[in-house]
Amino acid sequence: MINWGSDYFAKKGVDSPRLTIELILAHVLGLKRFDLYLKFDRPLRDAELDELREKIRRRAAREPLQYILGEAHFHGRVFEVDRAVLIPRPETELLVEEVLRRVHALRCLDVGTGSGCIGVTIALERPDTEVVAIDVSDEALAVARRNAERLGARAMTFERCDFLDDEAVRALGSFDLVVSNPPYVAAAEMAALEPEVRDHEPHTALTDHGDGLAFYRRFIDASPTLLRADGHLFLEIGYGQSGALDAMFRAAGFEVDILSDLDRVPRILWARRT
Repeated sequence: MINWGSDYFAKKGVDSPRLTIELILAHVLGLKRFDLYLKFDRPLRDAELDELREKIRRRAAREPLQYILGEAHFHGRVFEVDRAVLIPRPETELLVEEVLRRVHALRCLDVGTGSGCIGVTIALERPDTEVVAIDVSDEALAVARRNAERLGARAMTFERCDFLDDEAVRALGSFDLVVSNPPYVAAAEMAALEPEVRDHEPHTALTDHGDGLAFYRRFIDASPTLLRADGHLFLEIGYGQSGALDAMFRAAGFEVDILSDLDRVPRILWARRT
């Protein structure tokens, strides 16, 4: 099954075909990947074969593996994910690592929490921090709540909130730290995304249906209300946006630092009012 699945995924253009079939097979059998090779001659039951074939079919149709398995790894923990939330990515781990390195927050706002991966991780790593997680999607908030409960993040509250609504944002109060992986893909770039992203991940978490900068402008406008004196803002940014965002935030009176990911792509914007 591993050899057949590897060949099949390779023909379908799926990345890492052998790893993919191993992960799917291990999930179906309730084993760790390593255990597959300790039980190499284990026959598959009919029900297991049926489930395996269905998951293979979905992956060959370019549905993300994380949605098929219902989980994604982030900062050393396993988060539940489904099609209501963006799949956590390694680049977002950089944002969390910089927050933990630079800030010892007392009150944190996670905007567009999705799976809760950012807010839950901060709440677990900084137990004295109160984290308020907001999202416009009730389905996403339900996923984030389940992740917080399962992983033991206690000091968290979840609220449905449209970040573009002035009154709703004012009602949140003020924070020492605001974090977000906002929708930053420009509408003109959506068609060029990989099918796993374009056809399966929630568009409300991917794009502002404009130039990709709408939510950054919103953070600037809302910062007098949201950020306490000396408060920190950490935002993930898209490819090619660093120059425009650096100029935009500096013009609005922020001290700015832009951090690159492991591929040396500018990825995280840190800002604080001067």
